[in-house]
Amino acid sequence: MFKVMIVEDELLVRVGLKNSIPWHEFEMEVVADVANGREALNVYRAEELDLIVTDLKMPVMDGLELISTIREENSEIRILILSCIEEFEYARKAAGLKVSGYILKLTMSLDEMEHVLREVHKELLQRKRAVPEPLNHPLNLKMLKGKLIKDNIFYGFPASGDLETALRQVDPRIESGQTVIALLETSHYSRLLKRFQDERGELIHFTISNILDEIVNKHHAGEAFHDSDNHYLILFTYPADISEGGIYSHIRDVFDNIVRAMHSYLDIPVFMGVSRVYPGWSMLRQMYEQCSSIVQNRFLSDGFLKFASQWCSEDLELLWKRKMLQSCSLWQGMGSRYAEDLQQEMAKRLGQPLAGEEAWRQMFIELINWSYAYLEIPKEHAELLELSEAERIRACYTIETCIQEWEKHLKEASKMKDMVRTVSVEVEKAVRFIQQNYGRDITLKEVSDYVRLSPNYLSLLFKKSIGRNLTEYLTEYRIEKAKDLLLNTSLKTYEIAENVGVADSAYFSRIFKKYAGVSPLEFRKKKVLSKEVSAYENS
Repeated sequence: MFKVMIVEDELLVRVGLKNSIPWHEFEMEVVADVANGREALNVYRAEELDLIVTDLKMPVMDGLELISTIREENSEIRILILSCIEEFEYARKAAGLKVSGYILKLTMSLDEMEHVLREVHKELLQRKRAVPEPLNHPLNLKMLKGKLIKDNIFYGFPASGDLETALRQVDPRIESGQTVIALLETSHYSRLLKRFQDERGELIHFTISNILDEIVNKHHAGEAFHDSDNHYLILFTYPADISEGGIYSHIRDVFDNIVRAMHSYLDIPVFMGVSRVYPGWSMLRQMYEQCSSIVQNRFLSDGFLKFASQWCSEDLELLWKRKMLQSCSLWQGMGSRYAEDLQQEMAKRLGQPLAGEEAWRQMFIELINWSYAYLEIPKEHAELLELSEAERIRACYTIETCIQEWEKHLKEASKMKDMVRTVSVEVEKAVRFIQQNYGRDITLKEVSDYVRLSPNYLSLLFKKSIGRNLTEYLTEYRIEKAKDLLLNTSLKTYEIAENVGVADSAYFSRIFKKYAGVSPLEFRKKKVLSKEVSAYENS
């Protein structure tokens, strides 16, 4: 097999290239992927590489310097350049350094990439330098270790007394010391499958496993393995003389890095349960059960990292029930009767068994519906103000974020109670027309003709009823629908603009930034579930 190294500072691009291209079809194997030229130079001098695929703009040492340095020593190794269209002039400078081709990031199709690799493959065959696949490749060792560890946890084989011996046969570097297991859960797995169009989750698992490997290796912490679906097992090993407090402090540092990486690259929050510290390898099954118990009760947690030595889910349930009852005071401004009736209704529901997070979410949604009926607010009036509380409750990752949405609802509902009397039938009809036709070009005149009022009078009624004019409402509604498409589809920005009735994608990007505070691309990358991540950082 021909040995390949990928050099790219963007982790997702690196992982995507490594896992989406069928390298074996070209008799190639990616033996290293690194983040800058200096790391690449170290690998180049340690490995007998056949092909380097490198970005140009990177920290520490850029691609041009890397290529120049290698070419001073080796004129035969094949080099492909990763570049963007805006880096064309920069890439042109590498033309005199004997490169075999270019791969355009983001715009180049898989077929085009394979065509470039096919040409390189022909060049390599002409040199007749095929190298056999190494039997002790690190990836193969990792898979064997993962299988031994998981077989011990789930099936009790090899027996705990023999596990360490078996692991040492695979990897002599295995230490006795102290062992800790962590179980990491990533949120919104089904949404990730849809977003990446990854039906079986293979790309997602590769991506997350690579992120975890990079972070764990950087902290010299142990190894990470995919467990099942959205769960990942991290095995930490420490020398016998490190204190328990020192171990937990180190794990917190690792988790902080995982949180930042998952937020930056995948826009998802994560939760991690950590076992107690045990000597050696004899207690892996018990350690896994401790982690699993914490993760199963993740919804009730008051933080995103929990240790078995401090965990008690029973106390947490009572804590959240008390906090919910306290939230009833938000209705005191309407009169004590409202707050008392709300507290009575909530106490009745909290007194019923709540088995699992879906039962908790359903209780919040039922309380929201009860509050509308109690305040005599028709459903269509709630839709006027776009209070999609049910959808937001279903998206919440923990009970803490559910309570935050519930308290927001209580404040909005109390305001709506007084406002609802002023909403006219014509405004309701106009809102329904907008919600049914926002995906095409509609005008104020068209809406006013539909409700049989003059444009000026309809605008006046609209402003008086819900606090903004019809055009502002239409724009805001389109932006909310666009946010949903950005979060839950892989559509491009111009396609989303067309879906929400805005033909000019540049204009769409400007108004999106005006209302959302960030561009559509930044929203997709940075703003998904940021509230949950912030909740972790503040916990």
